[in-house]
Amino acid sequence: MSRLTELLPVFIHIPSRPFRMGTPVSDISDLARHYGGTRESYREETPQHELTLPAFAIAQHPLSNTLYACAVADGAVPPPPAWHGTTPPDTLAALPVTDITWYEAMAFCAWLSQQSGLSLRLIDPNGQPVTPPPVLCFRLPTEAEWEHAARGTDDRRFPWGETFHPDYANTREGGRSAPNPPGTYPAGRSPYGVEDMAGNVWEWTASLDREYPYRPDDGREDPTATGRRILRGGCYANPQGYARCACRFRLQPTMHNQFLGMRLALDPE
Repeated sequence: MSRLTELLPVFIHIPSRPFRMGTPVSDISDLARHYGGTRESYREETPQHELTLPAFAIAQHPLSNTLYACAVADGAVPPPPAWHGTTPPDTLAALPVTDITWYEAMAFCAWLSQQSGLSLRLIDPNGQPVTPPPVLCFRLPTEAEWEHAARGTDDRRFPWGETFHPDYANTREGGRSAPNPPGTYPAGRSPYGVEDMAGNVWEWTASLDREYPYRPDDGREDPTATGRRILRGGCYANPQGYARCACRFRLQPTMHNQFLGMRLALDPE
């Protein structure tokens, strides 16, 4: 088994099922009262709409510093400034990579897709093995894929349900003040078994910042287009409102800081 194969996260097969994306307009006043901000600050999540996406696979955990370091060593991406060197400190090795731009996340996906001899563990939401595709083309998830993987089909507010629990996610309420390693919050898994989709680190998605309803064919998934890209999930420094499955955040693709990371996705066929 190659070193890269050992470092790859488990991938979970997300089936093609209808789900509701976004937030109903009727809920935004309640969200503003509960989590702060104005009604208008939540309007970007509206209108809620039903989507049925093709099946896809998504990593069970965010990308680690150790795996990202393999691409740095190969000259494919620069080291994140947070490392203060060309390799991650031992204290960061198992933690999610942060301080990377959208362009660097995309470059990592392209590099990993070009590596030969890789194999990965792909499972269904019940933990049963699924045959991986013969060719592994890694990418960032779209924001619609990310939300489906986070909330499932029952329109839940958080990956685990409707009520926030500080012991289920790495947010400001928990006081951790740093990213967490994989497996720290098993109770916070999504309905499909994906972990750390609430809090921990913001995750770059492939998608441009565009209004809803989401349409994959309207140019928002053009990797060559200019404009802000969507991030999802919130981070350890944010309060719980940012950890909601429907919460959207956007930054210029050149932005990087200690809160921004990534998660891999791929097409299962």
